[in-house]
Amino acid sequence: MKNITEKLFDITHAMENINQGNANGVPYKITSWNEVNDKVKKQLKDNKVLIIPRVLEHTKEGNLTTVRMNADIINVENPIDKITLGDYFGYGVDNSDKGIGKAISYGYKYMLMKLFMTKIGEAEDSEFSNPPTQQPKQQPTNQSKGGLI
Repeated sequence: MKNITEKLFDITHAMENINQGNANGVPYKITSWNEVNDKVKKQLKDNKVLIIPRVLEHTKEGNLTTVRMNADIINVENPIDKITLGDYFGYGVDNSDKGIGKAISYGYKYMLMKLFMTKIGEAEDSEFSNPPTQQPKQQPTNQSKGGLI
């Protein structure tokens, strides 16, 4: 029987790439919870691993909700063989009551993607996500007889 570290190793190396999709109203591709869940859930089942996420604290300032979370990762075949992963954070922006759910989904999704080192394309937080910065051009100065005009 494999221990939890061996199982996480196997899941990491068997994980399929995550496909990003277009979202309404944003000019970039998104990594959806459903896409991440579909890939991770299959591997967890096949390797008999359970993840139990936990919100440790949350705050709301205006329309921004922030959560701090961790998660127990448990070997189903030997439940005392487990690790706790965290802290990790999630953020949700919403003007109604959905901010906490968005923050939890965001934090948990990114924890899974980073834990299992999923490849998610060039639009993820990387050197490809932001265009290179350009230095502002210096404006020429007009000089006349030793002074600036």
